[in-house]
Amino acid sequence: MSDRCPGVLRLHEAADGRLARVRLPGGRIDARGLRGVAAVARLGNGIIELTSRASLQVRGLPADAGERVAAILAAAGLFPSASHERVRNIVASPAAGRHPRSLAATDAVVAELDHRLCADPALSRLSGRFLFAVDDGAGLIGRRADVTLTAVGQNRFAVGEWELTAGEAIDAALALARAAKTAPGPEVADPGHLRLGTLRQSDGRAALTVLPRLARISPAQLDALAALSDDIRLSVRRTLTLVDLEPTVAAATGAALRQLDLIDDDRSGWSGLTACAGLGACARAEGDVRTLAAARAEQRTGGDPPEHFAACPRNCGRPPDAEVYQ
Repeated sequence: MSDRCPGVLRLHEAADGRLARVRLPGGRIDARGLRGVAAVARLGNGIIELTSRASLQVRGLPADAGERVAAILAAAGLFPSASHERVRNIVASPAAGRHPRSLAATDAVVAELDHRLCADPALSRLSGRFLFAVDDGAGLIGRRADVTLTAVGQNRFAVGEWELTAGEAIDAALALARAAKTAPGPEVADPGHLRLGTLRQSDGRAALTVLPRLARISPAQLDALAALSDDIRLSVRRTLTLVDLEPTVAAATGAALRQLDLIDDDRSGWSGLTACAGLGACARAEGDVRTLAAARAEQRTGGDPPEHFAACPRNCGRPPDAEVYQ
């Protein structure tokens, strides 16, 4: 299927230079990967964005940066397949089985789905917009996908009308993708997501979730995150979650995250607030929506409905439940 989605090898030409999008199945990235993305960003203007599909994209790259970007990301473990790199679109809850409402661990399911996706030559032609989701049963994915595997018990997942073992569910998901058919999860008025701050995991350890302002983060912040954790989870709400923290270190880690200017309070006006790339970054932009959104953050609270500031009618990056301002 033909589409214009950027990747690592196919860079998108934007107003501020080339853009590379790095897929992170399940939203997972380790310290080596964080440092690799930071190194790629230093080839360009230093802007890194969290996407609405729990991926990372790097802006402002030189036109001839493609080979260097691929080499850096391959060394960081983020580029396992040149043929399938744009189709590795798998989202999952950042908690991935650790939430008190979770019914099954999902990290192994995401990893196997990604492995088998990349091993199938036919699926290299899948649209770069086709999205898989693996829900641990807690309902914290945050958006609908084309094909959703929803945990209904240990090693049991629902795909559409079928209730299957994890392996069978992966078989079904890939078969649906080959046939370009969908099996989305149930429609919900308010897609669930992991709240900012501290979550007590079902095993007694802690997970910390923070938000970069308007989904942008710097190379220096990524390097600092890499020093704090070897397991970071991105969500479709453009958050970052550190999991499996011992209670004795959770408070100090939270303080370090705040020192990085990351928001950990759901009551903040930045919570639920998004904006597109805007003037200077997108040729279609008709206004400086990022400045408007930053001003709006001072006026709202995290309890307000989600709001998205868009610089043109395309509404790029709009969360499905957000009110749009142009």
